[in-house]
Amino acid sequence: MKPRTQTRPRRESDRLRHQEVHVNTLKLASVLPFRLFTMIEDEHLLYRRENLPFTQTQRDALVENGIEVLYVDPSEVDRYWGYLREGIGNLLDPTQNLEDRSNVFYESSSEVTRQILSGPINDASLSTARALVSESVKFQHEGKDALHALMVDMKTQPNVYHHSLNVCQYGLALAREIGFDQQELEAFGFGLLFQDVGMLQIPDHIVFKDGPLSFEEWNTLKRHPSLSLEALDAVEGTSDLSRTVVFSHHERLDGSGYPQGLRGDEIPLLVRVAAIADVFTSLTTTRPFRSANTTFEALRIMSQDMASQLDMSVLQAFIRVLEAQPGKQRHGGTPNSTGSQPA
Repeated sequence: MKPRTQTRPRRESDRLRHQEVHVNTLKLASVLPFRLFTMIEDEHLLYRRENLPFTQTQRDALVENGIEVLYVDPSEVDRYWGYLREGIGNLLDPTQNLEDRSNVFYESSSEVTRQILSGPINDASLSTARALVSESVKFQHEGKDALHALMVDMKTQPNVYHHSLNVCQYGLALAREIGFDQQELEAFGFGLLFQDVGMLQIPDHIVFKDGPLSFEEWNTLKRHPSLSLEALDAVEGTSDLSRTVVFSHHERLDGSGYPQGLRGDEIPLLVRVAAIADVFTSLTTTRPFRSANTTFEALRIMSQDMASQLDMSVLQAFIRVLEAQPGKQRHGGTPNSTGSQPA
């Protein structure tokens, strides 16, 4: 099956193309060090010059005209990615309360993640991804309350961008609970963010099918870890830890996973952690054939129906992360260590 052409932006010729810029990644009142273009009848036309502030009036006019994407000239793409990285570093305002910081962080991170995964993977986009993961690790250092605040803001739409960001946040919180060090957390989070970028090369009618996949469709879907790794390997600098997460996050302890069918001790701890984060995110995401499961129902499925596939000790650590502090209650309820729902 031929993948969608717009999701294969890995060729040399992409360096000569204008970079898509999602309007929501442009911060109001910020000075943009690059020109912006619109596209009319396949021609890029100058919309505004560089070194001018981006105003609310301009954003409102774009929204009113249904324009969600602008373009940057190939010669100025590095300026755009630098602008994004600088913005990521300024997301966490220590003067705001946790809930407000969480909202700003998640909404901004969602747009940056979409920009990273939808465009060509290159040194600039990977550097921006590392900056995003680094800020995520910093935010998660505030403890489980940080994840609980993020869960309130998390989107559950079935798209690669929100799924990847959500998996990254759950995975970082779990890895931190288990004891990963700073370097491991950043490499692990980077792998989680890119583990499903290969999905963008799988046809939508398979990814979003409302019903069971055929044998051929299932085999096509199972190619996405290899496609994700190929995309990352096109650019130097991805650590072995990150590559392992990308390639192996669908392996299962009973050997039923893919792409290698690893079993038991053949599956490293970091992959077991990634599997918990990925499965939980999938179960709590809306699908064409079902609504999103609650936190409690997702954990019940994982602890009972998937007990032979997932590492139960890692799942117990995840439950500890999700457990509400005294006087607080997570949406959907959170099981305690015995698997029962607290009163």
